[in-house]
Amino acid sequence: MKYYFKTPFGIFYITSAPYGGYNLNLEEDTVNWANTAEELAQQVYEGTSGLEEWDTNTSLERPKDLESWQVRL
Repeated sequence: MKYYFKTPFGIFYITSAPYGGYNLNLEEDTVNWANTAEELAQQVYEGTSGLEEWDTNTSLERPKDLESWQVRL
């Protein structure tokens, strides 16, 4: 399962990491890693994702939790 959220910078994806946990990707680039997909969704919401352009721009609509992301099977 892949979670995604469209932004002006591209599409954020949360996917299973090859060695456990989950990766936060912007398009093809890995931005961050966490033990759970929920943790990554929280980082995107709080502006602690690791992508400076996203984290510092407080005017953008942010998904409140993982349920706000779209799912691709």
